[in-house]
Amino acid sequence: MLRKGLFKKEMDPDASDYTSSMEEDIRIFEAVVQINAAHVQMLEKCEIIEKSEKNKIIRALSELYEKGVEALDLRPELEDIHMAVEEYVNKKAGKKVGGKLHTAKSRNDQVSTAIRMALREEVLELQEALIELINELVVLASKHKETIMPGYTHLQIAQPTTLAHYLNSYSQAFSRDLKRLNEDYGTINYCPLGACALAGTSFSIDRKLTSELLGFDGIVENTIDAVGSRDFALQTMSSLAIMMSNLSRLAQEIILWSSAEFDTIEVPDEFASTSSIMPQKKNPVVAEIARAKASRSIGELISGLNIMKSLPQSYSLDLQELTPSLWSAVDQSKTSLKVMKKFVGRIEAKPKRMRELAKKGFSTATELADALAKWAEVPFRESHEIVGRMISQTLKNGKELEDLSLEDLQAASQDVIGKRIELSEKRFRESLDLKSCIESKGKLGEPAPESVKKELSKLEELTKKYKKVLEKRKKILSEKSARLFESKENK
Repeated sequence: MLRKGLFKKEMDPDASDYTSSMEEDIRIFEAVVQINAAHVQMLEKCEIIEKSEKNKIIRALSELYEKGVEALDLRPELEDIHMAVEEYVNKKAGKKVGGKLHTAKSRNDQVSTAIRMALREEVLELQEALIELINELVVLASKHKETIMPGYTHLQIAQPTTLAHYLNSYSQAFSRDLKRLNEDYGTINYCPLGACALAGTSFSIDRKLTSELLGFDGIVENTIDAVGSRDFALQTMSSLAIMMSNLSRLAQEIILWSSAEFDTIEVPDEFASTSSIMPQKKNPVVAEIARAKASRSIGELISGLNIMKSLPQSYSLDLQELTPSLWSAVDQSKTSLKVMKKFVGRIEAKPKRMRELAKKGFSTATELADALAKWAEVPFRESHEIVGRMISQTLKNGKELEDLSLEDLQAASQDVIGKRIELSEKRFRESLDLKSCIESKGKLGEPAPESVKKELSKLEELTKKYKKVLEKRKKILSEKSARLFESKENK
């Protein structure tokens, strides 16, 4: 379609297939049609085309928008969706009129605009899915504010906490992912249209008008930057890679906790599979796939960065190869969020087992060391050594947490500092008690039930706030889209 002026030969079929983006372009079909509709409205407003010409083109585009991408001829020699749409308009409006569709516009600025438009819709969907996952975690946490479990460092039992407190740590991480995606939308939502190939146009166009018609917050001012930048895509892919890393950590813990060695949660049957040979197996396959998909999301980001890192400024067809990585990262993330949300909602905790593990690992040792520092006026480093010595001796004697006595502590104190410390039996027992240990930590972000309850309320308010923002954005885009094809002459 574009070769007749310059070239004498048709493109080699294999080369045509190799460079065509037609298959991937289906994803931006609606955006491309909307861009063309906004563009011709602007051309008519700026008196570059006649109103009658605009109406004919708008009618053709409106018809195409309703019929969908199936109405297009998607043969590879047309190269991409942009030329396929133009060919459709030529057939419906005639070449004399349809040929004016591309006035003051290039595929370079059009594709950048289309990707931004499609991506902003995806980012809103991703935010919605992430909000639903956070809400599901909040619901689960609300049921387990007093479910005691061991907290871990280095995957070794460290201090007692609650399942709610632990789940909230993931909700907090996901809330930062939500914030990043919200900021990504702001970066994405600037319009490159009107930059043309790279240097703008001598036609007296109105870039701000097309930007407003398409629901953008403003324009990408520098015309070279407008066609050659994809950092908005890399930024989003980075956010998704971080989010998927967070999701992968949650998936990993689900896998660990559902193992026979931990046995602290029950994976729902609907999200597990069994072995083809071992009939007793219940495999957490959904969590395993989520863990693996995080690696794919990170890989897509690295692929995108490698494509961009050495490109000369402005447009090169290399940019075409970045787009599939972007959509892959989006799709992997979106499906993972939706499935994991359902998965998390059906997990069954095992409070009795969690409490047993918290008892076994001497998880209150830090609290006892703190008690010595607070009530016996022993420097913390000495109290740390005293408690460590007591636990070492206890393990040698084959005892557990509940077997410890004040006398054991006094003996350890005598060994370490050469004297018996002054600590009441009541203080000693409170320091070793799991529930007392947790209830003593009621400040902001700590595991005491009342503190966790406040944190849950804040998370609920946060998701409501972001939900309002994305609903407002969705409404704006929906209204702008509906108006693009409104015209008395087209009814």
